[in-house]
Amino acid sequence: MIKRGLTHITIILSAILLVICLLLSGCGGKSTFDGSRTSDETGFRMEYSILDKEESAELKLTKDDQMQVHISHTAGNVDVIVGQKGEEPIYKGTAQENADFILTIPKTGSYQISVTGHRAKGEISFTCIPLKEK
Repeated sequence: MIKRGLTHITIILSAILLVICLLLSGCGGKSTFDGSRTSDETGFRMEYSILDKEESAELKLTKDDQMQVHISHTAGNVDVIVGQKGEEPIYKGTAQENADFILTIPKTGSYQISVTGHRAKGEISFTCIPLKEK
């Protein structure tokens, strides 16, 4: 009878410990991205309360198009690379916090935009300005 009672207590305690472990395993997890991200033919935009990873987009651009770049942060910074695969980037910036500038596209093709956040909070946008709109 005592063995049976101890077995029930052991099962109950094991179940409680399992539940506690499952609950605690969800705590303290480091979020790497919390925000919104949009990529379409008009550009690439993100707003985030935390960016601590790489996000990227691919845009098809035409020679002499321009790209308006806007970077605004209240915390952290980002590394930015814009270029075609296998070629030197047309822009590379490290530890970017706040900036506004225009890039002119040197040749037609697909361009990779890569943004790597370092505990960043803020927004970044790459807005395409086609040649015909200038």
